[in-house]
Amino acid sequence: MNVAEPLLAGLDVGTTHTKAGVYRTDGSPVAQRQAATPPDAEALRDTALRLLADCVSAADVPPLALGVASMAETGVPLDAAGAPVGELLHWRDRSAGRQADQLGQAVGRPAFFATTGLHPSAKLPLARWIWLRQHDPDVLRRMACWANAADLIVAALTGTVTTSPTLAARTGVFDITAGGYLPDLLDLAGLRPDQLPPVLAADQVAGRVTATAARRTGLPAGTPVIVAGHDHLAAAWAAGVRVPGQVADSMGTAEAIVTPVVAVPPPTTRATGNSVGPFVDGRSFCLISGLSSSGGLVEWLLDRLAPAGQANRHEWFTDLVGPPARPPTGITVQPYLHGRASPEPDPHRTLSFHGIRPEHTLPDIGRAVLEGLCMQVRWMIETQVSISGRQPDAVRVFGGPTANPTWMWIKTQLTPAPVVVLSGHQGAALGAAQLAGRAIGVPEVPPPGPPPQPASAAAPEWEAAYRSRFLPLATAASSPSPDSEETS
Repeated sequence: MNVAEPLLAGLDVGTTHTKAGVYRTDGSPVAQRQAATPPDAEALRDTALRLLADCVSAADVPPLALGVASMAETGVPLDAAGAPVGELLHWRDRSAGRQADQLGQAVGRPAFFATTGLHPSAKLPLARWIWLRQHDPDVLRRMACWANAADLIVAALTGTVTTSPTLAARTGVFDITAGGYLPDLLDLAGLRPDQLPPVLAADQVAGRVTATAARRTGLPAGTPVIVAGHDHLAAAWAAGVRVPGQVADSMGTAEAIVTPVVAVPPPTTRATGNSVGPFVDGRSFCLISGLSSSGGLVEWLLDRLAPAGQANRHEWFTDLVGPPARPPTGITVQPYLHGRASPEPDPHRTLSFHGIRPEHTLPDIGRAVLEGLCMQVRWMIETQVSISGRQPDAVRVFGGPTANPTWMWIKTQLTPAPVVVLSGHQGAALGAAQLAGRAIGVPEVPPPGPPPQPASAAAPEWEAAYRSRFLPLATAASSPSPDSEETS
């Protein structure tokens, strides 16, 4: 008798897209779907369950378990009946900037970082809750429980609101060492610990698919569901970044550098703008530094440069900036569309172009943007290496922008370690599925991947562009306010 190969399902609620997939245990996909992430909580829930149902219906056998990952810091208050109260509070919303400053002043930035591993910023749920207390207190009065985006989907499937350590750690009210919520910080928003979801261990099942959810998704009632956590970390797991000495470069609208570490680094890490939190394995921690506009900066550029009516703007841009192997443009771009989070945090930094000469062309400007993004990421990686004390064996790069060969070629010239580009990597949805399998004891298959290319010293012209032009501009007259970390 033939025994069907076990399958696992994953969901990823990302900033731009929500993705679902059903995968074999070796990571190969059986079915995958995606759609734009809606701004409304009800629509988000419906979209995620629809995509999941489409994937389940395409599989020969039902998945053994489901994992759900999502962007961090985005969620919604739920009332006593489990219904969303108002719209999603999104991490990209800047309205709570003043409240973030008040939080830093009230608690003290060093003390806040020492406990939470975070920097006060407008994207933190705590800052938004303080804003609501001051401007729309009725929302908080009706809030029986907070639900991160992943928690919202898990609640729709299981009837229970729970969360993971990696998402709890991004609220701004979680003690990353002790592993619990902080009543004194919650009190700043007039909230209690029981208004936040229980935090489950990384390998603990959050609940099981209800009969109602089974009818909507095609999953058998009783299927185990886990909160797989922060999407950048789930994607790093799927890419094979699982132990110290490995680095993930997760590319999308934002870009995040993730480095697992054995223990919480010293408080001096705060000055670098890195955040610190639990990793998805439940045993270690990780450094995260973010660039809020990576693919987002390219989109900004395309909004201004791409011909009207262009059918595929990204193909147009790839053709514009190619071929890959060319020397630096001589233009230095500071790629800070929304301030700089790390290193040397400066929320007031702006996008700027330096050294444009009459002979420069539109393709040069497009390439210069990619150069600036890659130089910023190199700086982020170098900072994490200095904190972890370990030179990475490789930097594993994944996400939508890997489709641009010029961008990836420039990255290989500037990254201070061998680069493995995982084109077509399924990212957080696959990581969520793998983490679900891990939680129920499905034997893990080591993640496949091409061997890294041998590291070589950067060509002198690239080293000069980074050391002599980019870094002096980036570090000149930097604002002293380490407030902002803007990736999710």
